[in-house]
Amino acid sequence: MAIVLYNLQFSLTGSNVNVGNFEPYPSPLPPSPVIGNMSCAWFIANTPSAPGVQPYYQPLTQPLSATQWASPQSDANDLTLDPGDVLMVRVFTLDANAASYQVRFTGVFGQGTSAPVSEASNLQSPLVMSSAANPNSAFPRTVIDADGTTGPSWPAPLSDGSWTLCLGKVVGAPNDAANDYTFNVGASVYVSSTGNVYTFGRDPRMHVTGLEKHKHKHPHVAA
Repeated sequence: MAIVLYNLQFSLTGSNVNVGNFEPYPSPLPPSPVIGNMSCAWFIANTPSAPGVQPYYQPLTQPLSATQWASPQSDANDLTLDPGDVLMVRVFTLDANAASYQVRFTGVFGQGTSAPVSEASNLQSPLVMSSAANPNSAFPRTVIDADGTTGPSWPAPLSDGSWTLCLGKVVGAPNDAANDYTFNVGASVYVSSTGNVYTFGRDPRMHVTGLEKHKHKHPHVAA
């Protein structure tokens, strides 16, 4: 069994917020790549267990330890998972006023493969947040809200400026069939000091094998 973390950074400053993108995978890499300075990255746990890991969905109430995660790889590469692996998602920000942010995570799996796109020109949604009469109407709506909740009820960040979820254990298809997926990840960010809402989206690709393995593996580019 491997424990895999999908790590995403957002910022309400800079240009990526204008097109609904999380911060890109850094190039060149920082001298010490860790979950606190890498975005659009897959990490593998370097321990057989980690806090909050379980077979089903659960938000974490404590920050992850950076020392437990290693082998970062760009999400431009397909991630191969085996049945029995555990998938986690961590969204974080380094913005100075992160304490005023409240975030809701949305994720949708879809079968199929999405083509690689350019970070600089990829607009994540053809929709906008609201009518022209409202604030931040020009920002993309990369998340479609359907549960009726509003920003003030969304979770505040953990002490390291992150929101982390254990999505659960990977299961295989019937008859041990392999499957390919896109994992549409969305984060809605509510800023309590202004009342504005921003959204970010990403759709990495995953290949789930048909048989459970008992070893660690790393993301790879599909042939």
